[in-house]
Amino acid sequence: MPSDDYQEWDTLREKIIGLGERSIQKSYYPKLQEQLKELERFKTLLDHSNDAIFLIEVSSGKLMDVNQSAFKQLGYNYSDIIEINIWDLIIDQDHKKLKKIFALSDNKKKSRWTLETEFIKKNGSIIPMEVSLNLVLFSGEKYSVMVARDITERLIAEKALKKSEDYYRTIFENSSAGMIILEKDTTISLANSKIESLTHYSRKEIEGKKTIKDFISPEDKEKIIKIHQKTCQDSFKVSEEYETDIMDREGNNKHVFITLASIPDTSKLLVSILDITDRKKAEEKIKSSLKEKEVLLQEIHHRVKNNLQIISSLLNLQSSNIRDPVDLEIFQESQYRIKSMALIHEQLYRSRDLASINFATYIKQIMSHLFHSYSFDNKNIKLNLELEDINLEIDTAIPCGLIVNEIVSNCLKHAFKGRDSGEIKIVFKEKKGLYHLTISDNGIGFLLKKMENSSSLGLKLVQMLVDQIEGELEIDSKMEVADSGTSFHINFQQVQYKKRI
Repeated sequence: MPSDDYQEWDTLREKIIGLGERSIQKSYYPKLQEQLKELERFKTLLDHSNDAIFLIEVSSGKLMDVNQSAFKQLGYNYSDIIEINIWDLIIDQDHKKLKKIFALSDNKKKSRWTLETEFIKKNGSIIPMEVSLNLVLFSGEKYSVMVARDITERLIAEKALKKSEDYYRTIFENSSAGMIILEKDTTISLANSKIESLTHYSRKEIEGKKTIKDFISPEDKEKIIKIHQKTCQDSFKVSEEYETDIMDREGNNKHVFITLASIPDTSKLLVSILDITDRKKAEEKIKSSLKEKEVLLQEIHHRVKNNLQIISSLLNLQSSNIRDPVDLEIFQESQYRIKSMALIHEQLYRSRDLASINFATYIKQIMSHLFHSYSFDNKNIKLNLELEDINLEIDTAIPCGLIVNEIVSNCLKHAFKGRDSGEIKIVFKEKKGLYHLTISDNGIGFLLKKMENSSSLGLKLVQMLVDQIEGELEIDSKMEVADSGTSFHINFQQVQYKKRI
């Protein structure tokens, strides 16, 4: 072989010595040259890898070769690397772990290992790496190909994920409600401490061993299973809520409020179980108390109505002894007023709402009573009602009822004198919280000045009652215009409840 060839061979030999070859026959030169080319091409590929790759002599830990990514990540250059070994690059705590793996290089069943460690950069900073080790024998010498990947970002993400998990686990664990994770088959895979106190079972007895059906009362099981299936199928539904009874270890029933919510991208459900047994008992007690009060109020209204009826009857008896027509009229008018108030209490004790009445119905009752009381043998008086279906509270309804009673009574007595027929019209409506009551007739009308100076108790009572409901009264009457009649326009709002002393 020419001297130049020997020189090239020596160069080649020096290069492949790094791969562990110690005795090369010169007759293998062409073959080794081809292998070297293949190695160079492979090394080029390795240099383009983002992972740091090291060829390590196991016995000494010496770095036989590294790729470009290793230089960049660790901050070393080629001259630095050939003077150090792997133990200079890895933190001291992991030396023992790595040497143990190197010692297993003769294990034929396993030749590859992975671990996480930390590499020391030239400037002393640390890089967390995930390392993959492949142990090989070459010409009787042990080598390791180490591929190390920077996992800094992954660890940051894992740390953030763990922090998030810890955050939600803390909420899960310290919730005032019992919390469970429910699998698709209703098995309870996770439970918090509140579930233990609620059911008197330990978590070991619950998790993976019991289903939600083990606690639900028998009559609700079918309903709960349907709700569970519906929530699992509809992953877009925010939550499903219901009340039911559950049984603890001792067989005691507890009334609970349950909320089911699907966990995104899983077939699991997050279930919140809130014990509302005490609240339910308190609600039942309140309902019972309210029912008693309703019955009591109905009885009071009934008795007030009966007492007013008795007063009306006494006035009626007393009026039979009265000979003076004026005095008799006064007695009768008083009876009508009392009857008007009695009708309010009668409607209240028959109603489910003990605080308000339907005023349209009330007006119809008053009209029926008045038209019956003022019987006309030779007159045809028509009643035209345009009434919206409106409820008024008792503090407003009673004075309004008396107003209607007074005005219509006055119409029936005076508006159609000398006439055979007539019409009384009552309009009651509401607009934007303001009530409008109009009572009109097409009778003979009267002079307003005369009315203002009138000593009539009825008209004075109307004005007093309008003031009581803080309303406005407007009267329109023209005696000089035929059939113009009289109109009473009353505008008012619902009377605010005033605390009694």
